[in-house]
Amino acid sequence: MIKIIQTEFKKLKRFHILLIGLIGMAFPSVLAVFTQSVATTGTNPNFDFQALFDSSIWNSVTIFMPIVFTLIGGYIINREYTDDTLKNIFPIPISFKKLVGGKLLTMAILSLLLGIYSFIVTVIIGKISGLEGLNTSVISKNLFQFIGITICVYISVLPIMAFTSRKEGMYLGGVILSFILGYSAMFIKSPLIRSLYPMLSGFSVVGFDTSTFMNTTEPTNIGLSFLTLALCIVISVVIIARLNPQKKEQKEKKKKELFSRK
Repeated sequence: MIKIIQTEFKKLKRFHILLIGLIGMAFPSVLAVFTQSVATTGTNPNFDFQALFDSSIWNSVTIFMPIVFTLIGGYIINREYTDDTLKNIFPIPISFKKLVGGKLLTMAILSLLLGIYSFIVTVIIGKISGLEGLNTSVISKNLFQFIGITICVYISVLPIMAFTSRKEGMYLGGVILSFILGYSAMFIKSPLIRSLYPMLSGFSVVGFDTSTFMNTTEPTNIGLSFLTLALCIVISVVIIARLNPQKKEQKEKKKKELFSRK
């Protein structure tokens, strides 16, 4: 499994999709500053580094992270189809399940790195914008929330990445679904549904205050939030365990042989 992860990171250096991820993960903080400048005239004393971090995390979860994670994760799996490498992999003593599992673990590490990268970009943009309120307490709190929410969002889209690995090009549908699920999260007010909704459950886990963005102060159930994320992992494992594209390859091979005989 470690060799698969190392190989995937070597491949990522040659893929332009990684650049898209870096650009996408820089947008949450840019959007936060832009939105604030449009919504207010002059300098807003309430918009400090903490407000920027909060807005960046909110934008990341509801728009950018689900799309970026599903896009990159689906892409690195889909390459095995588009490059027609599955037929070369099957003779090797490695199953497609293990291959997909290794790619998804690679995406987990990459997601974490992208989350830290987004945090650094937020600090830089805040400094450029001349915001105040950056101190050790704010840095440690928000770094924890950035890392935590990144892991939670990755887990929430993990079943989508696992399911769309079943067929070539299917990951693009997963990207659209992730966007819809993330964007729809903004309109959920019920604390119970927020606890059970994968995209929002991470907020409870990391202790993020959503009252500013959702116009509600009702607390969610952190236990249900953990359970929701755990269920996402279980569902993903079940999906991966049932993957077997080799049967499909064998059926297509038989069809070609029949047509060639005719």
